[in-house]
Amino acid sequence: MKENEKISEQDIAQAKVTLKPVFGIRPRVYVPILYVLAILVVLFFILVNPGLRNPGAYLVFEGNPGSAAVYLDGSYAGNTLDGLHARPGAHAVEIRKRGFSSQTLSAGVPRRIFATLIFRPTVKIAYQLAPESLEAIILPSFREFANWSFSGKPSAIYQLPMVLSEAAADAASTPPADRIALAAPLLAAGLSVAGNASSARDVVYASAALAAPGGSPFGLVALARSAAALLGSSKGYAATIMETMPEKANDNIRNSLAALKQASSQGVRQVPAAGTRSAGGHSFIMFAGGQVESVSSTPGGTSILYEEKVPEFGLAGTEVTQRQFARFLEENPEWGPENRAALVEKGVADSSYLVDFDPSKADNRPVTGVSWYAAKAYCEWLNSQAPSGYEIALPSEAMWETAAASASQSLGALGIFNNRASTGPLAVGSSGRDAQGFSDLFGNVWEWTSDGFRPYAWIKDDSSAFGTLADAIDSKTVKGGSWANSADQISLASRGPVPAAHASEFLGFRPALIKK
Repeated sequence: MKENEKISEQDIAQAKVTLKPVFGIRPRVYVPILYVLAILVVLFFILVNPGLRNPGAYLVFEGNPGSAAVYLDGSYAGNTLDGLHARPGAHAVEIRKRGFSSQTLSAGVPRRIFATLIFRPTVKIAYQLAPESLEAIILPSFREFANWSFSGKPSAIYQLPMVLSEAAADAASTPPADRIALAAPLLAAGLSVAGNASSARDVVYASAALAAPGGSPFGLVALARSAAALLGSSKGYAATIMETMPEKANDNIRNSLAALKQASSQGVRQVPAAGTRSAGGHSFIMFAGGQVESVSSTPGGTSILYEEKVPEFGLAGTEVTQRQFARFLEENPEWGPENRAALVEKGVADSSYLVDFDPSKADNRPVTGVSWYAAKAYCEWLNSQAPSGYEIALPSEAMWETAAASASQSLGALGIFNNRASTGPLAVGSSGRDAQGFSDLFGNVWEWTSDGFRPYAWIKDDSSAFGTLADAIDSKTVKGGSWANSADQISLASRGPVPAAHASEFLGFRPALIKK
């Protein structure tokens, strides 16, 4: 480049940019117009476009219970905690919550467009749901709480929801006297189900919320006394503390647990039979009512002896056979295998219900593939043939154990187990009868009981509310083992939870005759 062609700093300083006219319009006219247009475009996208693209308003909810489902014009749209966006116009807003009567409200949403991004248009909706009853709020939540408790211990990435605490908060609008009366039974039922510290914390918080409306110190003191009496009523509390909160266990609790294991190793006190009674084609071996010893195996494998009160009762000498169940189906065809789909839809059976059962080929083997609900229906069907003053029902766990205690020392000789080369259940009575006259209380098939499964069964309360809560547990206790187990795997303490709708080839039942 030649010297005279180089650009100097003076040339740069003296340089000018000159805009030319556009369509005869001078720059001093169209440049301000362009600036104004640019500003208007920006303002349009900030102030107007959001309202055009998504017109309407945000619905904000205030009321009780705090969290509820929202249905907009008949379709689920969200919940009251998060709120939701609605298009302009008149809408029917329905608020729903389990345990409460639903409420439908009218909401008019304005067609506001301007500045919706900066000042979000909102429509406040006040609601107040009326509780159907305290039980309608607590019972479904307790059932859900029990299911979560059985799902395993929480971890850093797997936490259990505080379903009972949330239900107790929802119950704030129910009568205070009802809430206070339910606090102690809920504490007992919850602790008997809680299998970890997280579940135990949930039930304690919920019970405290019920016992102390508005934070009443007197309610909290009463709950503390109930908890102390509850834990002090049985030596088994040591096992509960050890298994739900092992990091808190001290030497005294460990020593108590060792003493419990020593006591349980001595076995359950046997109760002699008190004759037999016949009803509905079954022979029931009778036992006098009163305080009996029961044994329970905790999730941690600890066997606990405790006392339980039972009425006068009898337990059928054999499991219900296929022939007996076929007669039930003749009069109650709605429970037949051909109606499996309808039963599954109702939630009283699953896809395995009576899957291999053919009434035309029924024999004396125990009926299997029967859900708890079907077993219960069979017992209710027999009720018309029960003696006056008695009813036929599934036995409680304590009844079953009272009857089975006499055979607990000879399981291998009197049970049908897999070490007998079994490939399925055998005809009832194939293994002979024990000293009380029972056959196959151990082995052959597991047997349904009436009780909801509670890992710590000795923790209980004498109130009817406790029984209602325990009955609400979906998983029911099964006892006795089956043909697929080894004799050394099963004992009087053996027990397990099975969902009430489940059906299995390893599971049957036998009815009980119970004095009302």
